[in-house]
Amino acid sequence: PYPGTTTASGLSVKTNHGRLVAADTQIIPMHALVSVPGYSEGSPVPVLDRGGAIKGRRLDLLMPTFDQAKEWGTKTLEVKIYLPVSTD
Repeated sequence: PYPGTTTASGLSVKTNHGRLVAADTQIIPMHALVSVPGYSEGSPVPVLDRGGAIKGRRLDLLMPTFDQAKEWGTKTLEVKIYLPVSTD
């Protein structure tokens, strides 16, 4: 269970209706979009968090309840990553 209400991005966990992921931001940058099969109806969701256990090619999906997170479990999936566009 996640006790906080704010992600590492500074945005609320309720952002995007609570559909977001945590990633290793050295691999997938903050605010990139990730499409995970079976999560959020396949719609891309933002990377808005990171965590100590999220290293390498791993994602942590925010689920509405702990039971739903346990039901989802651990999966190996191919995801699509949409990197933010630089305006520089």
